[in-house]
Amino acid sequence: MTHTAPPETVGAGFTEHTVEIDGFTVRYQQSGTGDPVVVLHGAGGLQHTPAMDLLATRYRIVLLEIPGFGPQANDIHQTMPELAEAIAQAIANIGLERYHLIGISFGGVAATHLALAHSETLISLVLEAPAAFREGGASPSNPPSEILPLFRAHPERTPPFQMPDPDFTRHTGPMIHRLLASRPEYDQELADRLPELSTRTLVIFGDRDGVIPPHNGRTWRQLLPNCSYILVHDAAHDIQCDRPESYAEVVGDWLARGWQFLVPEQDTVINP
Repeated sequence: MTHTAPPETVGAGFTEHTVEIDGFTVRYQQSGTGDPVVVLHGAGGLQHTPAMDLLATRYRIVLLEIPGFGPQANDIHQTMPELAEAIAQAIANIGLERYHLIGISFGGVAATHLALAHSETLISLVLEAPAAFREGGASPSNPPSEILPLFRAHPERTPPFQMPDPDFTRHTGPMIHRLLASRPEYDQELADRLPELSTRTLVIFGDRDGVIPPHNGRTWRQLLPNCSYILVHDAAHDIQCDRPESYAEVVGDWLARGWQFLVPEQDTVINP
């Protein structure tokens, strides 16, 4: 897969917009042209990564800020299905009828519930270290100082590894606890529903993930009827910053070619 050169500054090619839903003014940032790819961030909030810059050379990337991660606290949505419904409406208000969906960690759980309720809108689904099954992992209730060192295998890489602002953590903490941390490490209720999700799904983990151990990816592979499970070598929870080129190659190929993505377009040697 060939990418044109991304911007030298991470996220420089994205422009910011807003959409209204459930009393929230929701930010979204987009870059690129082509098939739309909506990205739901993790518990750390919306961020720009080198991997998304690379994907934006081929796709219209829409980074959507989940309601409650902006200035307005979210005490409205009491369950993940309710939050997913609001996200689905926000995406519809942007004007997207069919799209690829990427969900990262916390956002991966929301993306799964959105897919269960609105599979007709999805071309494909990518779940990056989704947090519905966290057996053997760090608790979302643990202090950021304990969890964040487990995020990056290479904190020296761009963008710089930073602790979240304490005010942001206090602002989003109640919602994260209500929707995720208070749930069991193995979400049996969701597990019972996954066999009905026929959307073509890629589950991707870093093999050094210390937040959600990668063996949890096998659970998704076993429960989802149309699922492929990929491990990225030498990456922790934040795959997009640890191994951006590998991430963009695997995910970009998945978006473009579906089940054929495992078959190289040309003879090649892929280094881990």
